[in-house]
Amino acid sequence: MSKYIYVPYSDKDEAKKLGARWDKKASSWFIPDGVSESLFIKWIDTREPSVRFADDLIAHGCLLRPGEPKCDGQTHRVQVAGDKGNIQSGFYVMHLDGVPNGYFMNNRTKDSFKNLYLNRGVDERESPEEIKKRQEEYRIQQAKAEQERQKQERQVAMTIRQQLRKLSNTNDITSPYFKKKRIPGSVFTFVEGDKNGLITWIPLYDVNKQLTTAQTISPEGEKRFVKGGRKHGSFHVVLGKIEPEDSTVIICEGYATAASIQYSLIEHRDVKVVAAIDAGNLLPVAQSLKKRYSDKNFIIACDNDHLAEKNVGVDEGRKAAEAIGAKTVIPQFGDADEGTDFNDLMLSAGKDAVLKSFLTELLV
Repeated sequence: MSKYIYVPYSDKDEAKKLGARWDKKASSWFIPDGVSESLFIKWIDTREPSVRFADDLIAHGCLLRPGEPKCDGQTHRVQVAGDKGNIQSGFYVMHLDGVPNGYFMNNRTKDSFKNLYLNRGVDERESPEEIKKRQEEYRIQQAKAEQERQKQERQVAMTIRQQLRKLSNTNDITSPYFKKKRIPGSVFTFVEGDKNGLITWIPLYDVNKQLTTAQTISPEGEKRFVKGGRKHGSFHVVLGKIEPEDSTVIICEGYATAASIQYSLIEHRDVKVVAAIDAGNLLPVAQSLKKRYSDKNFIIACDNDHLAEKNVGVDEGRKAAEAIGAKTVIPQFGDADEGTDFNDLMLSAGKDAVLKSFLTELLV
């Protein structure tokens, strides 16, 4: 670790004589290993620029009051030695932004100074070899962390897979959440618990059809992800999987929204609907599916957070659509309507309203 110091040009010969050396690449003087730092105390000052400026003002006869100097880049009057009453013969200005610098003028004596207040402490910097070593150590550390993360994700996925084998699917036992959202059950979603508190399980997969994590939903609609699972880029296909004969893939946020779209478009047998689970996951899901199924027509079904200050659903949906060259379809609501997604549209206006929203894009 090399120790760099600020040496004014006028002092360079003196610093060199004491043992300081010039680094051409860094354009700075440094103290070589084995040379005492105390020899260069003249050029080492760790005080704040404002404190050093105040000392210079006092040295030039200024009579500073509490709160002075004011280092705001503005001109300020100040009393100097010899001033009487309210007379202020001096003025100063001190800038802290950019390179700290201060100016003072005594109108009585014409004494003045203008100084830069650069960092005059010891600046320790790594050599190229030290930087390379640190970067390699960091790379190894990150690689180990990534291996550990992937190992944990595999273990979590295995635990979820074992858990799902013990559960009933939502075709056999009705999910309270599905009932509330008026969507049918399926053999691809599950419930856990007794009739007084059934938890709905939505398993998520990657494009390689590998189970990655799961979302659990309480009867009241509280949603959580299994801790340690991989959500990024993971999704759920409402009807199980995307088939070669499918021509269109619709990507939306939540499962209830995806199911509402899928069953409203049930006569369009070549359409599959995918739940990316939340707005932030739309882009990675869209990109991974587009790469895997480049021959499909993609549509992003946005949530319409029209009552919020920022419409995250539309913004994130359009971002995902733009990234893969897809179209967007957005549910429309009245100004006083609190609905935001296609499940809300289905509940308020019926399946035909959902179907009508997509017909133009499906018939292209």
